[in-house]
Amino acid sequence: MTTLFSRFPLFLLAVLIGALPARAQERSVVPLDVIHGADGGGRVYVTMRFGNVMGPMRLDTAASTSRIELAPWNEGFPALGASVSTGASGAATSCEDVEATNVELKAAQGTNIGRATYRVTRCTTSDGDDLLGLDFFKGARFSLDLEGKEMVFFPEGEESGFRPFRRLWPDHRLLGLDVRLGKTEAVGLFDTGAEISAVDRRFLERRKALFVPVKKKAEVSDASGRKFGAKVYKAKEIDLGDGHVLKDVVVVSYDFGPLREALGGEAPLILGFDILSRFRWELDLRVADAPRWKAEAR
Repeated sequence: MTTLFSRFPLFLLAVLIGALPARAQERSVVPLDVIHGADGGGRVYVTMRFGNVMGPMRLDTAASTSRIELAPWNEGFPALGASVSTGASGAATSCEDVEATNVELKAAQGTNIGRATYRVTRCTTSDGDDLLGLDFFKGARFSLDLEGKEMVFFPEGEESGFRPFRRLWPDHRLLGLDVRLGKTEAVGLFDTGAEISAVDRRFLERRKALFVPVKKKAEVSDASGRKFGAKVYKAKEIDLGDGHVLKDVVVVSYDFGPLREALGGEAPLILGFDILSRFRWELDLRVADAPRWKAEAR
């Protein structure tokens, strides 16, 4: 499949790599391209530049690393080692880690957010989008407004009101929120790459009173683009804390399988675009072992 990057011509531009996000010296505004879907779902894209090649990547905070498909524009990136990419469907793709240089997140105002060198996962095949993963934002403090279609990076600001993220995955590279479904405590994976929120089928079967079935089926796809069936429900109540309570939230349900195994059963809920777009978020990832968040309703 043709990658999103290969749909764009090469631009011979001077590369002006900005400082690392943590060292940003001015306010930078990054526009988001949002494609809306059914039931409040959606996909989010940003414009990235790798050297002299520029194009869109899907913003996916549940991807611990960025992922690109092998294409002429990146075939010369030096290989660092083999890796495997596994999606929610359980399908595994053979990949390799490579080193990219002069990588930038394009800003409409202020300086671009860039890294002189950046390790990415390159896969030989993919039916999905190229993904910009959470690790690109290591050391950054920024706001995320999906409905307002912008991210804002800033070096300083109000320090009060933050809550700790739950660090997930064996190496703690993903982020979760402590939530409540009714009176049941749970953890939700913070996932801008999920078009709509989801609940693990095993969790739902044990707590059916928290959900109402909807008489329709859904077909969802994982990060690799592989599609699989899911059932549709409404979560009666999801409480994110600080008075942020959502009622009758549409969610899809399927067997999390390898995702549940990787997360150690900690996160039976995926907080996708439909939930995340209801708030303006502020993420503080400057301290690796103490990521924080706060949100305000839009």
